[in-house]
Amino acid sequence: MQEAVSSARSRFVAALKRTLPLSRQVRIAAAVVPVSMRFRFALAASRWQGRLTRAIGGNGALTEALMRDHWLRELTLHGPFPIPWRLHGREVLDRYAVPGPVLYCTTHIPLAEFPMRTLLECGYPVPIPVADPGRIVGSGEYLITGMAERVAAIPVSGHVLARMRTLLLQGKTVVCLADSQFGGEFSANPLRLLGRLHVPMIFVWAELAADGVVEVTFQQPPHPYCETEQAIEENLAVLRDVNDRILRGLGFTPRSPA
Repeated sequence: MQEAVSSARSRFVAALKRTLPLSRQVRIAAAVVPVSMRFRFALAASRWQGRLTRAIGGNGALTEALMRDHWLRELTLHGPFPIPWRLHGREVLDRYAVPGPVLYCTTHIPLAEFPMRTLLECGYPVPIPVADPGRIVGSGEYLITGMAERVAAIPVSGHVLARMRTLLLQGKTVVCLADSQFGGEFSANPLRLLGRLHVPMIFVWAELAADGVVEVTFQQPPHPYCETEQAIEENLAVLRDVNDRILRGLGFTPRSPA
């Protein structure tokens, strides 16, 4: 009986995706939900989708987190809306980001794009993101979650490190992902570049708190300037711990480092 119910729910979800894709759902929501309520609506919609996934035997927590990102991105395409957040690590930003340049380093985790909004709203230099071409819109622009402003982006390519080097030498700030994909392997190459240029790095991530406020954290790594290979490994170990903690909280088991 339980298997039959689960199968029926799976068919319902598949039919819903075909008849009402996310882009159409977002258009409807943008037309009827007040701007002031769009963030809360995105939380509620993604929570419902997580529960539906859980009901058919899937990973509800992970679905909710990923769908929340999708909702926020799609709603941003329909105009700006307020999002509550709390900043942790302002002293780190004041020490490294104000004089600049700096490299912000994060991973493929939910809400990874959100800290750019915090930087903009706090008046800090907004970094140029290294992004997958599929995340770039218009003429090479990158969305800032829930805001009308956009920033130039560097598409991931075989020459991305050279472009990062040029920008950092020009005094510009950059943000990149340390891992290859969601739950994937980490790369030390951006950190080696920082060591050669003597440019500092800041870890950054965001998480949704129980009260519906986005907690944004900027953390100084053990070795901000990545002076040696050992320093780089220690930095990556700390970032990997943060990444793995967040993913495990979503019921996802990260890949062990080789």
